[in-house]
Amino acid sequence: MHFLAVPPKDSRAQRGRDGMRVLIIQHDHGGHAGRFRAHFDAAQIETRAIIAPEVTDWPDPDSFDALWVMGGVPQVWETEAHPWLVPEITLIRRAVLEAGKPYFGICFGHQLLAAACGGAVGRAEVAEVGMTRITGGDRVLGGAGARTVFQWHSAQVTRLPPGFETGWASRDCPIQTMAGPRGVRSVQFHPEVDTETLKDWYDMPGVVDDLAGIGGAELPGRIMAEFERREETLAALGAELFDGWLMEARGV
Repeated sequence: MHFLAVPPKDSRAQRGRDGMRVLIIQHDHGGHAGRFRAHFDAAQIETRAIIAPEVTDWPDPDSFDALWVMGGVPQVWETEAHPWLVPEITLIRRAVLEAGKPYFGICFGHQLLAAACGGAVGRAEVAEVGMTRITGGDRVLGGAGARTVFQWHSAQVTRLPPGFETGWASRDCPIQTMAGPRGVRSVQFHPEVDTETLKDWYDMPGVVDDLAGIGGAELPGRIMAEFERREETLAALGAELFDGWLMEARGV
């Protein structure tokens, strides 16, 4: 879930010597790749960000080598309220299932991947907001064990697309990761968020009040304190996810 209305810092294409061109689909101006922008820069990968509700001419899969789809406030099924969802889902389907492009999806991007490839998405019985323990193991996030991740969602994947697998679950959300064709991965949680981004979210009108309504007046402070305490671990988790995806995307 994203709230910021600021220009995307990676809106201008960055040419990398790697030769890989990554299209990043955002759903608002603040829903950027966060901490992953530094990883793209370090890997010398070209990135171009577009804002889905503002797109009038959707790109062809031939114009990029890999697709990243970020989080967002709308729900997958709200196509009447957000008609741009239809061409976005079509692009994801064409890119992944027809063109065989690598893909990484975060939160809403995780759910859109499921919808585009034949899975199902529904409203979560329990919204997950804040630090959440997930358990399991798969190629998305390494061997079996437990991790603590940052969540902010009220919908979830309820059925995997054909040929996809998952290996990580939380108490209330059984499909926290998805792995499909080579280089196609997604996560329900928010590995892109760092402390600076979370503080910016808190500065937006109504956000702290919304959190307090979910879990009491102390919830916003508890979430921030735990996020700051776990920042180093969360950064390492992001690096692990990025490096694993990139190895598959490059065919290493």
